Amino acid sequence: MTLAPKTIGIFSPSSSIIADRFEQGCDILRQRGYTLVIHPQTYVGSESGNQPAGTPQEKVEAYRDLASMSEIDLIMASTGGNRSYFLLPDFLNGPNHKPLMGFSDTTTLLAAHYTKGIKGFFGPTVQTLSRMDAASVDLTFEILSGSRTKPITFETAKTLNAKHVTAPIFAATLSSLCVLAGTPFMPDLNGHILILEDVGDETSRFDRMLWQSLNVVKPAGVIFGEFADTKDTGRPYGESMDNILEKHANSLHCPVISNAPIGHNGQIFPIHQGQTVTFDATNRTLIF
Repeated sequence: MTLAPKTIGIFSPSSSIIADRFEQGCDILRQRGYTLVIHPQTYVGSESGNQPAGTPQEKVEAYRDLASMSEIDLIMASTGGNRSYFLLPDFLNGPNHKPLMGFSDTTTLLAAHYTKGIKGFFGPTVQTLSRMDAASVDLTFEILSGSRTKPITFETAKTLNAKHVTAPIFAATLSSLCVLAGTPFMPDLNGHILILEDVGDETSRFDRMLWQSLNVVKPAGVIFGEFADTKDTGRPYGESMDNILEKHANSLHCPVISNAPIGHNGQIFPIHQGQTVTFDATNRTLIF
């Protein structure tokens, strides 16, 4: 997808923004030549210190307003956080839809869109741009502009199952994807290359969520991104996150890598949901 005339609409589908980080992200977008249409709902709740960024209906109306504007090519989440699932099913109603970009809590909306054939981007929110390293920022805009021609190599990743496959790709924050299991908003991801990442939870819970998601979906390949800020409180679980990922890889008959630099620590780039790619786990590369 190439963004021309480079106009991005912005709203807050999850938590409220942190103003200085949000403005830094907006500055980065403008410096890269994008025109921004920031919906007033984006700023709701930003002065309260609490998470809610307005009601679900206010958020849905903000999305619909932006989606109805012909000049807008892409809608971008201001930040992640919580509560996007409360927008469902109203989020899917209405005559106008535009691709959405975000990650973390925005996963629920990206997945719901995917059930209707709307292919958004699992990628940085506006606020995330303010804490990304230069290489990730450059990669983000190369992909959005369509100028990226080289494969993406995950040099620090570990090959767990050394195979390769060509299939559609879908990226998700694990806990947000698991919320949708058993609901009409869970897309059919069988035969997809899955990118899974998450942050800030117990190793035992990540283990349970991985078991759930990898039994709901029969993937064509799996890229385990970062599981950042993992915890093991109380009685020790007895397995590290690396051990847990290796265990799940052993039950899969498809290419798998772990510790790919994709996640909440600021190394992230747009994944066009449903795009057919070649995943080479042996050489730890994605070819778009």
